[in-house]
Formats: sequence, C-alpha cells, structure tokens
Amino acid sequence: MSNPTPEALGALLANGALGTDLPPDLTPSAVLLPLFRSDGEYHLVFTKRSLQLKRDGGVICFPGGTWESNDVDLTFTALRETHEEIGVAPSDVHVLGGFEPVLTRSNFAIQPIVGVIPHPYPYQPNEAEVAEIIEVPLNALYDPANLRAEGVLRPEGLVDRFTYVYQGRIIFGATAQILTRLLELIAEGLEKEVPWQSRTPV
Repeated sequence: MSNPTPEALGALLANGALGTDLPPDLTPSAVLLPLFRSDGEYHLVFTKRSLQLKRDGGVICFPGGTWESNDVDLTFTALRETHEEIGVAPSDVHVLGGFEPVLTRSNFAIQPIVGVIPHPYPYQPNEAEVAEIIEVPLNALYDPANLRAEGVLRPEGLVDRFTYVYQGRIIFGATAQILTRLLELIAEGLEKEVPWQSRTPV
C-alpha cells in the first residue's frame, strides 16, 4: 500500500477538543502512535512492557499512560508518557491529531494521538517500564497473512476484534483496536480497501 503524506493523514484526524467528551466514570489516558518514514515507507513504533510490571507485563502497546492533574490536555499526556517511557522529546514529535478513544473493560478511556518522529531516533527506554522498542512497517500490518479475526459478543452484539502478528509478536486488545482504526483512516485517505473489510471472523 502507498504511504500517505502527514498532511493527508492529519486531514482525517481531529485536531481540537481531544478528550473533552470522554465518559466521566472512566479513567482518562492517552497513547502516542509514533510514525516515522524509512526507505520510503512509514513505520509505527510500539513498546513491549517490562515483565516486572504488575499490570500487562510483556504486552505490546503504544507508549502512553494515565492523565495527571498537571497535564494540560491528553495530547500533553501522550507526549509526556512517551518521553518518560522511550525518551522521545515532545519537541521532536510533529502531532497530526487524534481520533475517537477506545473504552476498555478495565474502565480506561484511551485517547489515541498520532505524531511523526525523526528517524533514526536515539531512543532512551526506561528499563523499569519498557523491555523492547519495536518498529513495524505499515505494509506488514495491512498484510492479511499477519491478521487474525474473531467475533466477540458484546452488549451491543457480535463485533469483530482483530489481532496482528509480526515476527512472532502479537498485538491484541485495546492496542489492536486503536491500530485497526488508524489503518482504516490511512486507507480512507488513500481510498484503498483494507483486509478486514471482507474478512469473516474465525
């Protein structure tokens, strides 16, 4: 699949009032979806959480965390947490915008923020939180061979949930939901179909 320009992707994202309509009974949080371009192709940056962490140890996710009272907004939260976790300075992130939050059964409302970072980047992972930094080409995530689908019963009915596999690593749960929506937005910007539009849950 072709790569969108940051301007084309940014045009599909919300750039104001992010996080203002989150349900008040959920804990607000935010993640950064860091994109970079290498060899003519965009990549996404994920982290593998340290096994030392009590919650979700070893899980692959985007850098981010919970909103704190000193954070001016959820974009600030995503940038602050990314700096704390992998050492990417907020000033090095070209924020494009965000899209609708993912609400989790653990009572978090996760606001995705999309940004472009320089490449290569001198990451400085916080070893207490991050076991590995993983860079994944977007084209690999669009490859149907790396996609798994299943139907999940929710109060609103049967919904599709997708899992991504890349070089033996599994991306699932809320991170996979956020990733699916990002890939949809990119495909919309390029007016392309995405693999899961014709998939039947298995």
